[in-house]
Amino acid sequence: MGLSVALQDAITGLRATQNQIQVISGNVANAQTAGYSRQTLSQTSITTPAGGVGVNTGIIKRVTDQLLTSNLSKQSSTASAASTANDYLNQLQSLLGQVGAGTSFTDSFNTFVGSMQTLAATPEDPVAQSAVVSAGQQLTQQLNDFSAGIQTLRTSTDTDLGSSVSTLNASLQTIGTLNSSIERLQATGQSTATLEDQRDQALNQVAQLTGVTSYTRADGTMMVYSAGGQSLVDGSTVASFGYTQAGTVTAGTPLSPVTLNGVDVTSTMTTGKVGALLQLRNTALPAVTAELNRFANNLYAAGNFANLNTTNSGTNTTNDAHNIFGNVNITTGIDNASTIEMNPSLVQNPTLLYNGTSGVDPSISATIMNNLNGNASFAAAGNFTTSTTTTLSNYGAQIIGQISTAAAAATQNNTYQSQLQTSIQSQVQANSGVNLDQELGNLSIYQNAYGASARVISTIQSMYQALMAIN
Repeated sequence: MGLSVALQDAITGLRATQNQIQVISGNVANAQTAGYSRQTLSQTSITTPAGGVGVNTGIIKRVTDQLLTSNLSKQSSTASAASTANDYLNQLQSLLGQVGAGTSFTDSFNTFVGSMQTLAATPEDPVAQSAVVSAGQQLTQQLNDFSAGIQTLRTSTDTDLGSSVSTLNASLQTIGTLNSSIERLQATGQSTATLEDQRDQALNQVAQLTGVTSYTRADGTMMVYSAGGQSLVDGSTVASFGYTQAGTVTAGTPLSPVTLNGVDVTSTMTTGKVGALLQLRNTALPAVTAELNRFANNLYAAGNFANLNTTNSGTNTTNDAHNIFGNVNITTGIDNASTIEMNPSLVQNPTLLYNGTSGVDPSISATIMNNLNGNASFAAAGNFTTSTTTTLSNYGAQIIGQISTAAAAATQNNTYQSQLQTSIQSQVQANSGVNLDQELGNLSIYQNAYGASARVISTIQSMYQALMAIN
């Protein structure tokens, strides 16, 4: 073998080991970088121009498992939905409180009934009369506050949907932009490993917001489809989601659908954070409003007594006469819990609880107390899909109980889905992540190989110098 042949062989080895060291150094530097996939560099034997056998490196590629990546994407969507539901349902539970804890509207109702019972025993007592009015005001104010709190949560879902859709569009645009770059680099034989990692990160962001499926074409571009089968990304062509925030939300506020390229796709958006927000906004939270509305309607009905000398409040309807409550639209109201109040004429004059339309009537408080404690018919509403006959106290407890159950189930599901996501992430990390021990071991090998090639070159240089000295 001539010196020139040996020199060329050694130079190719030097370059190859230098490239390998650079890749390994990048792996080590990014060992803790989220979404980074371990990179590798293939080597092949080549024939040098001088006729020797050298080595050449290929294109830097990343280590991935598409099945694991797909599983992680699906689980990210499920876990994100579970986390969102858990957050809102636990806020709802905190808002309505626990039965018997002294903070729920059923506790206020029982206090109100107790004050009415005391008054029934001494109907002429002005202190007892004022106590009934005060307890009634506390009850109605709490119903008002609970109703407002539910609409505040719906307002939050509306706001979250607006920001989520914006993030969704930005992530889809990122995938489209990266598709163009990856296609161009792949066509010119350059590495796309880093850009593919960035694209996977953007896809995972999309998956957290809504369920998607994807696959990569031969040209390196990624196709992304929604759970409903609509194309979201095709090369550099990207679809656009739309959503218009309502601002402040009430029970009757018309809310925006989620659109895709102008077409309503709300019904197909059932997964990810967006799916959970839509379910909360459109179903779970309105269900509680409907149930509270039934409670308020029957509470209003129980407060009616023909000989009660109260007048029409005139604030919402004109049927408040002879009722201890007012401001209830019993015919078409969809959120009477938000407006119900003690009849203003009773607030101004609590003695009306003793003085009837035709003079003193000690039976007023006793009759209304019996109405409040008696069974009433509740039409189907919210999660109560059939009508039922029960007391106001029991119906209120059922409302709070089903919310408590839903919150507990959401917490349990969130824990499970989060643990499952962590498990899959660990599998992805084991397959695609950087093992520092392995990388440092490889680094030592290639450093030694680099030194060997350098020594060969140095030896050849010395031999050339010796030959030149002979001449």
